[in-house]
Amino acid sequence: MNIKISEIENTEKKVKDINFSKIFEEFNKDVPVEAKLQIEVIGTLIKISGRIKAKLNLVCDLCLKEFTKEFDFKVEEYYTKYGLNPNNSDEFEIKQNSFIEELNGKDEIDLADFVYQSVILHIPNKLVCDINCNGSEIVNKYIKTDFTDPRLEVFKNIKLEKE
Repeated sequence: MNIKISEIENTEKKVKDINFSKIFEEFNKDVPVEAKLQIEVIGTLIKISGRIKAKLNLVCDLCLKEFTKEFDFKVEEYYTKYGLNPNNSDEFEIKQNSFIEELNGKDEIDLADFVYQSVILHIPNKLVCDINCNGSEIVNKYIKTDFTDPRLEVFKNIKLEKE
């Protein structure tokens, strides 16, 4: 779903509320990701804020079983119609508010891509189905195996002298 910035600029308050709903096959084939967003044009900046709700099918890193996790989070993202580099030089200093996506003259924002990226960024690095998950027997077998590298055996005989 693409939103034209020029349409928002032509409204009286330069604000548009959007209810977004889409099924992303990568997350969950049955339940759509839902978002209530507000897009606001502030000079050359475009602010997208709101709330995203998703129910994702994930795989536990410990026991390798599939589980479902619900996400409900706020988003606030800024876009700029043109570049952030005021002098068009090759180098410029990054400041606190420089983390803004540049549209470089485009008149559209892909909301599906925005929602997809927002959900991806909220998935934790370590996926665990339950706080008490101990992992599966197969995974634990490989983790608890006492593996020693024969090339490192020579270091067992090193003794350090204390002064």
